[in-house]
Amino acid sequence: MQKIKPDEELKIIAHRGFNIDYPENTLLAYKAALNASVDMLEIDVHLTKDQELVVIHDDKIDRTSNGSGYVKDYTLDELKSYDFGSWKDSTFEGTHIMTFGEVVKLIQAYDITLLIEIKKPSQYPNIEEILLRELKEYRLYPERVIIQSFDEKSMQKIAEITQEYELGLLLSKKKYLMRMPNFNKIAKYCQYVNPNYQLVNRKFVERAYLHGLQVLPYTVNDIDEIRKLIDLGVDGIITDGPNYYFDLD
Repeated sequence: MQKIKPDEELKIIAHRGFNIDYPENTLLAYKAALNASVDMLEIDVHLTKDQELVVIHDDKIDRTSNGSGYVKDYTLDELKSYDFGSWKDSTFEGTHIMTFGEVVKLIQAYDITLLIEIKKPSQYPNIEEILLRELKEYRLYPERVIIQSFDEKSMQKIAEITQEYELGLLLSKKKYLMRMPNFNKIAKYCQYVNPNYQLVNRKFVERAYLHGLQVLPYTVNDIDEIRKLIDLGVDGIITDGPNYYFDLD
């Protein structure tokens, strides 16, 4: 398979780090992405019982750890006691969950944008304010941050609090397969519209651009699909394996 040589305008986004090779949303996966020439690192955030932001995709720890139950029912110290690596491979045993602050500190020395997805914000009152506060505390400059969610109300809430950060609305295949999103409405509070890649066609891209929205489709793990999306003019590609599909040298 011949890898794609991306042009300078196309943003290559590592989905949960290099998670084809490493346990997703962990230090190992993030370091692998940071040491390659990707443009963005995509991460997911949830909130613990003691109001700490942690990076994990699911709202439960069952799939990616040796524990069970909801993130919101655990303190950070309790979550740190679980193994978040062995589910992927025994060689990753002893991998711990990371806090959002740990991720921010990790990327400080790198020229990379953090694409932060707020997962299921309705489960976590004030998660938006907590995230914004931590971004300030860790001095992560707004130009290095994009915040996204499937939850329109969450993105609208952030837009009402501050105009400092660029926002993106994620679009699911289930919700939008049979209808176009309201780009005009989305553009009132977002700068990005980030759809399931199967929703993207020429009309979608043209309408998004007509409203000044950039398009970052997710999660694309097929080189032929990536080529099609590039031909359609998308702004970036969110993929589990940037090193598999792109020439990053």
